[in-house]
Amino acid sequence: MNQKIKKAYLLIFILAIALTGLPYAEARIVDGKCVTAEVQSISPSSVGIDEEFTLGINLESCGNEIPEDVSFAITSIPSDIIVTEDLVTNIPELFYSTSERYVRYHMKTTSDAKPGPHTIKMMLTYDNEGAKVSKNYEVEINVMGEDAEPRISSVKTYPGYIYEGDTVDLELGIENYGDAIAKSVVVSLVHEFEGIKDSTIGTLDINGTQTALFKFKASKAGDFKIPVIIEYEDDFGNQKDEYEIKITVLDEKGILNIASIKVSPVLPYMGDTVELTMRVENFGDRTINSIRVYANHSFMGLKESFIGTLEPNEDGPAVITFITDKSGEYEIPITITYSDDFGEEQIETKVNVIVLETEDGAGEAIGTILVVLVIAGLIYYNYRTKKSKDKIIKQLMKGNSNLNTGKK
Repeated sequence: MNQKIKKAYLLIFILAIALTGLPYAEARIVDGKCVTAEVQSISPSSVGIDEEFTLGINLESCGNEIPEDVSFAITSIPSDIIVTEDLVTNIPELFYSTSERYVRYHMKTTSDAKPGPHTIKMMLTYDNEGAKVSKNYEVEINVMGEDAEPRISSVKTYPGYIYEGDTVDLELGIENYGDAIAKSVVVSLVHEFEGIKDSTIGTLDINGTQTALFKFKASKAGDFKIPVIIEYEDDFGNQKDEYEIKITVLDEKGILNIASIKVSPVLPYMGDTVELTMRVENFGDRTINSIRVYANHSFMGLKESFIGTLEPNEDGPAVITFITDKSGEYEIPITITYSDDFGEEQIETKVNVIVLETEDGAGEAIGTILVVLVIAGLIYYNYRTKKSKDKIIKQLMKGNSNLNTGKK
């Protein structure tokens, strides 16, 4: 192409710009080789998380000579944007001055892409009289994000009425009221009771609901405000929200008690085998599990009896068997324990047992007393018999005296 033709094309181009009203500075043609790049489209214009989009780049010759060895490359891209095409596009030449070439990149944001502006860096190179000309460009992709909003939607406790000493199963319904998925959701309770305080839900979809499960020991009565902390991740990163629930623990004392005590034999002697039977009653309104009765006596024999489970208003026997190896009156401490997931509860009382001397010694004593009584009876009998004989002798002697008097 000779210089006259080039000048003619240039004149026509300038005239076209003047007629359309476009700024001359943006479309002027320079002498020699020149190439520019311009972002033509981002489709869709609003890019969300885990979404596909295209980036269109227009390469245009802006000189009066044909550019050769044109190369356009993406040199830097954020880690949460994936490009499906080759990052480098090579063009041997733009066939004539003022020609254009459209380059399109298919891209996709990752599922964990962060909302906000993302900068993609690009480079245009071409040959100009044996020298490489480089131009750097940047394009900003604004990734749109949404907030998740997991909140407490329901509160349930088992049992419904909580008494002091109860093991409580707490269920919190957690619902996502936001416009983004809540990921890595963890719900935590902040209270002074012993038990399970953290529950991991995982992923909570938009409008999705899951249940956070907890278990704790209501160790004292009262009204309690329990903070609930929900930690999660949404489009904007890690988040933490705090809410509050109220729990009332009722006062209930003396769930278990000894209803009756039986000692067999009633008055044991030294050396006897004694059977101590205690009937333990559950007079509360909840089931008691793993009930054991421990008698801390000093005799040889069993000290513990396992009852198991008692329903409300139910009683069960605890039998302790031991051998009395010494006499006296003994106060035996009794400990009633029941277990749950968090340890043992205890109720303490006492039982009195009287142990007599050996049965043989008692028989000897009774025999001695009987002998004494027999001897005393014999003495009394002899005494009464002697008095009777003396009286008869006196009467006989008096009768003889009267006969003698009559003869005179």
